[in-house]
Amino acid sequence: MRVMGTEATYPKPRLSRGTAPRIYPYLLRGLVIDRLRQMWGADITYI
Repeated sequence: MRVMGTEATYPKPRLSRGTAPRIYPYLLRGLVIDRLRQMWGADITYI
């Protein structure tokens, strides 16, 4: 098999381990909201 370049198909070690979830920064930290409509929000969740 090594000469032909083929590989056995079986579960590899740590195959089901996912990556750590990404932590996004809070971009409004320290922003003083002092007027109407200064900050907008949107929900782009797909139902």
